[in-house]
Amino acid sequence: MLRQIANITWKEFLQIRRDTFLILFLILAPTMQLVLISRNTARGLSDVPVAVLDMDQTALSREFIAELNATQELTVRFYPQSHDELHRLLDDGKAKVGVVVPMGFAREFNSPFEEPAKVQALVDGTNILIGSMVEPTIAGVLGRFTRGHIQIPPGVTFGGVEVASSALFNPTFNIQWFVIPSTVAFIVYQVALVLAATGFVREKEIGTLEQLLITPIRRLELIIGKALAPIILSMLNFMLLLAVQTWGYNIPLRGDLGLLLLVALLSIIAIVGVGTLISLFTQNQQQAVLLVFLLAILEVTLSGYMLPVENMPLVMRYLAQISILQHFMTASRAIILRGATFSMVLPHLLALLGLSVASGLIAWKTFTRQVA
Repeated sequence: MLRQIANITWKEFLQIRRDTFLILFLILAPTMQLVLISRNTARGLSDVPVAVLDMDQTALSREFIAELNATQELTVRFYPQSHDELHRLLDDGKAKVGVVVPMGFAREFNSPFEEPAKVQALVDGTNILIGSMVEPTIAGVLGRFTRGHIQIPPGVTFGGVEVASSALFNPTFNIQWFVIPSTVAFIVYQVALVLAATGFVREKEIGTLEQLLITPIRRLELIIGKALAPIILSMLNFMLLLAVQTWGYNIPLRGDLGLLLLVALLSIIAIVGVGTLISLFTQNQQQAVLLVFLLAILEVTLSGYMLPVENMPLVMRYLAQISILQHFMTASRAIILRGATFSMVLPHLLALLGLSVASGLIAWKTFTRQVA
């Protein structure tokens, strides 16, 4: 039995080796995708065009505008003379942020009897990254500006509450540490699904599936042999990307490597089971790739890659529990960043094991029914 499975697996490797495009897809495409995403996330927010309507026209208001322009995140490019002109700049997309310094800003800032000085910020909400990061930037500039002009006399203290906080696991809030492990899981998901989804359907297209069925091998040996090649190649792909992540971007691997590989293996087995189902139901590789594309979009939606699972509607939170990518991303990120142990990721391991068994059994039943 093992010899027959090994022969089928070797045949799959030979077919993949002859496909130059598929080899490039396996080696270059995942690495390039990881590098491009990491470079974009590393840049963060910078040089966001800002339009400032200075209605106060005082030395203090001009100093505040200069402080805004001195930040890496913001660049003051426009100085409109009216609210209508400011809104036109925002509507046209030329400015992503509008700041209004009202009349009386300097007087209210310096007077203990006036209400606190106010500044209005208008942020383009169509870009959620700008919307979530610009407001804290402006608040930080205002805080530094206020501290620079209001000096507390020596020996004078104010009551209240002082909050001392420290970030665990990611002390510098490096966004790459969050994005790259999730991206690695997603890339491996795509590679494993494409490899498995084109396995049987490729045999249908070139007319060799009937020849395989009449050879002296059992159907179980055939389906295991066809699945082993995508599993092995996907694991190699995962280890390559993990090396790029660890040594290329200095993201620490705080947990056990063996546990991480176990999570990856169970995830890939489950993904290959789903890919095999796609391969059995489709008639050509174009149909298979289209289904892979649609399924990948669904998985991205349910997995928490774009939106935290906790923020989803109740029905989608339940559906996320059968998302292979969700368990793969969550468990691998916990092992890499938090150093999670076996007991900590056990629920995800059990879910992945169940999904692997379920997808494998469904694929096996579908295959035996089709060739019966």
